[in-house]
Amino acid sequence: MPDITPFEYDSQLVVDSRIIAEELGIQHDNFIQNIYAYQTDIEQAFGIVLFQTEKLKGPGRPKRFALLNENQATFLMTLSENTSQVIQCKLKLVVGFATAKELLRAKSNTSYWYKRIGLAMSDTEKPLEAGYFCVYVEMMRFFSELEMRLGYVVDDKNLITDEYIVPDISIGISFNNWLRSDDEIAYLTRKEFLGSGEIVDFRKPSPKVPNGGINRYEILEYNHIYPIESHGKNNSKPSNSYPNKYKSIFHHYLEEYYIPDKCFKYIKDRDPQGIENLKIIISVMPDKTRNSLSNTLVGRFIGNLLPAA
Repeated sequence: MPDITPFEYDSQLVVDSRIIAEELGIQHDNFIQNIYAYQTDIEQAFGIVLFQTEKLKGPGRPKRFALLNENQATFLMTLSENTSQVIQCKLKLVVGFATAKELLRAKSNTSYWYKRIGLAMSDTEKPLEAGYFCVYVEMMRFFSELEMRLGYVVDDKNLITDEYIVPDISIGISFNNWLRSDDEIAYLTRKEFLGSGEIVDFRKPSPKVPNGGINRYEILEYNHIYPIESHGKNNSKPSNSYPNKYKSIFHHYLEEYYIPDKCFKYIKDRDPQGIENLKIIISVMPDKTRNSLSNTLVGRFIGNLLPAA
């Protein structure tokens, strides 16, 4: 399968419209006309189209072509009928961009989520204290694994819909709801990991719970730093941290409940195109590689994307 090879231009990965037209099996002039027809919609949703003019070595009229980012190229492909050739072109596009992103990461030697963890913990006024953990930072390690193993970067924010993609306070709320659940499985899990099946309730005082939960005093707040790009200049937010004695049961909750179910649905709702791209990446992955991921956190997540046996 010949590659579609994106390259870096003006600080973003792009692909030549002439290559896309060739892979789709259509005339480039027709493909460019599609870009013109939908240019306003494309630029509103995915950024300015980078039109270029061919440099001729001899006489003739130079033609225009476009350098398309991943979202622009993907959208334009959806305008073509879903033939086997178009499907192969989509496959090559997704694999090409995933490979290019991986090469850029290797070149920089620093993953996006590795830098995010450093940023999150950079506050000096009210830092995360020793003996405590933050559920969000634990999730960051999972997102870092998604990035390094599958080339899928879960952005903080969907720039098209303006929705936050990364689960934030919802992680802690979901974990707390589960800790105080009175069903038998939750009871037995607490007994196994905490030595007692008694409910754990970290809720702060509120109209619904005037006195707060019985374990509310165990929580310590720290300042979590978010990227300015997604949260603006007011990017320092007070967040909860929990004693390390709850860390093992939190990891169990992540692996068995949150990542396979709630996290997958949350991200799918906010980044459907990213999930579709993941499906394609997994579909061309060698069986041996895919099987090696089965017992990892990534394996828990992509289990939702594997075809039924």
